[in-house]
Amino acid sequence: MLDVAAILSRKPFAVVAHRGASSYEPENTLRAFRRAIDMEADMIEADVRLSKDGVTVVIHDESLDRTTGVSGLVRDYTIDELRKLNAGLGERIPLLSEVLELVKDRIGFILEVKEVEASIPSLELVEEMGMMKQVLFASFHLDALRIIADSSRSAYLCLIYSKPGRQLFEARDLGCIAVAPHYRLLSVESIASAHRLRLKVNPWTIDDPETAIRVIEMGADAITTNKPDVIVSLKKSYVSR
Repeated sequence: MLDVAAILSRKPFAVVAHRGASSYEPENTLRAFRRAIDMEADMIEADVRLSKDGVTVVIHDESLDRTTGVSGLVRDYTIDELRKLNAGLGERIPLLSEVLELVKDRIGFILEVKEVEASIPSLELVEEMGMMKQVLFASFHLDALRIIADSSRSAYLCLIYSKPGRQLFEARDLGCIAVAPHYRLLSVESIASAHRLRLKVNPWTIDDPETAIRVIEMGADAITTNKPDVIVSLKKSYVSR
């Protein structure tokens, strides 16, 4: 059985496909996730929101405009209405259940909770599918992670952040196993501090090998990237050193 805690311990580092292979395929679509699997990423990251009628769907933005060309908010459309939209190259906005079925027993999965209301529906679906070890619940929202932590002692959690602050201690207090800072926040000292608190470090979003090498040599445990093929190639060259 896949275990994301073990995946984040892979050496020299784990490769996380950000919204799938999103530099090559429409982001957050089944097509992008399949491509990331083919590119041998260690994990896939996807974003989850709720439709108007409470169905968990995979889409990054609060608004539909950028990825579908349709105006309006995701939460103002029913699932039937959302499923009629083109998310790029004829792809549909996926249900979270579809993505979980695709990745089950194949690849680690980072489920980013984009809104607090999606916390429990996402958790319940992962539990129903028997995938708790395979999924890392991540969010910028402390409240979302608290809700999940209060509802499940077995959930793996990750705090995402883009500004300096007390996030390492907040993550520790929540029982997180990882943090996901913007890569520009990283230093040898900050990564060492995270490791002392038993937190893995998964910076985002890095597409060029030079930056990836720099953060790995600082001690980062994973790289989140839009170009999993590039970073997987770098990983293989690291292994062959």
